[in-house]
Amino acid sequence: MSDTSSSASTPSSCDGRSWSRLAWTVGAAAGTYAAVTGLQRLIRSQLPAASTLPKALSAETRTVGLPGGNVNYYHRPGRGTPLVFVHSFNAAASPFELEPIFDHWARETERPLYAIDWLGFGRSDRPDIDYRPDLYRSHLYTFLRDVVGDRADVVALSLGCEYAASVALQSAPRVRRLVLLNPTGLGRRRGPAPVAQTMIKAADKTGLFELLFYRLTRSASLRDFYERQVFVRKRDVPDALVDYAHVTSHARGAHHAPRRFVDGSLFLDDVAADVYARLYAPTLLLTPADPASTVQTFERLPDVLQSNGRDLSHRNLPGGLLPHWEAGAARAETLAAIDAFLSP
Repeated sequence: MSDTSSSASTPSSCDGRSWSRLAWTVGAAAGTYAAVTGLQRLIRSQLPAASTLPKALSAETRTVGLPGGNVNYYHRPGRGTPLVFVHSFNAAASPFELEPIFDHWARETERPLYAIDWLGFGRSDRPDIDYRPDLYRSHLYTFLRDVVGDRADVVALSLGCEYAASVALQSAPRVRRLVLLNPTGLGRRRGPAPVAQTMIKAADKTGLFELLFYRLTRSASLRDFYERQVFVRKRDVPDALVDYAHVTSHARGAHHAPRRFVDGSLFLDDVAADVYARLYAPTLLLTPADPASTVQTFERLPDVLQSNGRDLSHRNLPGGLLPHWEAGAARAETLAAIDAFLSP
């Protein structure tokens, strides 16, 4: 008679191994969750409130209550047509991105100057809310109507151009002229693939996105991003830009709004055809003469210009996506182009 005790497992031994594996899995998951939660608490305890960050611009700071929280803005009083600056959206966005242009106008003109900190960025509140395009469009419209008041010229950067153009299209009395500096929405691809979007959302729910965000916004990582995807030449990346990007991305709640940018939620649907091509306020589009080495592309620009030759004008500039931060011809030509277009 054969002895089967060594060749076959009993039900009880199988159940024991299954429960052991389950217990190990649960324990590992609990340990990982505890570690992530512990790191979140540690990081948050070391971060300042956004309202205490250094100012991005040499101007008065004020706040206005808008849906979702208090929004910071900069104001230099003056006379004449107001000029409003609208910064981009990214992991370290703030009005400091437009500082060379703002300072130039502050020196050269008496016009009233405004620069808004989008909710979730800069010195504005950074709540954990569902950031969506309609929220930001509403904020900009309300800001132009209730804070600026008079019909204004608007200078916008990157994704900020989509919102500025959308408000200008829907509310013509609010915007006199529009400058779109390297606007998004003119390339063939927009946002990550659906699989990547799902992964980003999962990382956010588990707390991993927050940890990754603060790792990817270290000074070295930010400089690498500017060198590889924004500026044409590495030596043109200014220390001041990197330094403030690091500061503004290290405030409590700094990861909330950028998560919506990273997963593509903040881009407008077909903004090239539905917004840019339909603008009827005089609009100047400024793009790199050679954008190949940058993160943006502009394949749809010729079609947009052809469809609205009356109200849209365009100029190629030397340099990358922040030409006003580059020394020499790039900065000079950017400032000159804006000056000429916005002159009374």
